[in-house]
Amino acid sequence: MAIHFDVVRDGKHFSVRVDGSKVFKIAAKVRYRNRRTGVERFGLSNDGGFFGNDEARKHLYAATDFDSVFPFWSDFIEPTAICEGQSFISINTYDRARFTFGFGQFAAHVPDGDFIRWFRDMLQRPEAVDYFPNLDVQAGRIVKVEDTKVVPLENEDSTEPLQLYFNPTLDEVEDAEVVASAKFIHWTTNHPEARLLQVQHMVNTAMRLVKEADRRLGLDGQTGDICCVIVDVRHQGRAGFDELQHALLQSKPYEALLEVGADGEPERVANLKAALSTRRGELKKKKWSRSTGGFV
Repeated sequence: MAIHFDVVRDGKHFSVRVDGSKVFKIAAKVRYRNRRTGVERFGLSNDGGFFGNDEARKHLYAATDFDSVFPFWSDFIEPTAICEGQSFISINTYDRARFTFGFGQFAAHVPDGDFIRWFRDMLQRPEAVDYFPNLDVQAGRIVKVEDTKVVPLENEDSTEPLQLYFNPTLDEVEDAEVVASAKFIHWTTNHPEARLLQVQHMVNTAMRLVKEADRRLGLDGQTGDICCVIVDVRHQGRAGFDELQHALLQSKPYEALLEVGADGEPERVANLKAALSTRRGELKKKKWSRSTGGFV
């Protein structure tokens, strides 16, 4: 049975009332200014202490919680998780991605990207009907079912209809945006299987990025710490393969890789360095194997 969410507004803070009873905190309205164009947009974020209580920090990804399910890989993705906020229920709806969610900040604007692949699998879960009763996956694509009409929401070229379904505009915070955020947060908070699926897809993303980088950079035999930095660069998209190749050829490739993209993203690079400072030792124990498609 579909769960009903009523929006509760308190200034810039947003909550929902779940099935007419319990009030559930969601996020705060934030302003985002594009540094290049100067254009201002508005959306939701639960990073920081909205309502004076940081709900997102109560649901953090920790590698040790998933070591038995994803040996080594749970550690491999942790530095990037930390850089992305680390929260299973992190939500952002204010920039060009329009809707990002989770400890890996899966972004809805990328066709066949991490968010799309993850959400397709979420819609296969039995409780999906409680949250998105009018959405389905048909022929491998997310669709909206309206009576007898089926409306495609994403394809190999665009996810714009799905973005608009979650977040109608970037000019204001609409009820549809709050409710969509509430559904993901409530679902993830109340179903451990949803959190496990999020980890699975973050691991899948990391695997895909390592394999892609191996094809472009030749990573066979490189240690896990080297590969971890490269995956973080590619996951965020702060540099291309030419810059990564140049860094790999330096006398101290690990240190050089950590500086890739530092001019444009100094805070991200600083956070990655801090996260790896206590984790590098374990990551160095394994090397990427092209033949096995994993770390050995």
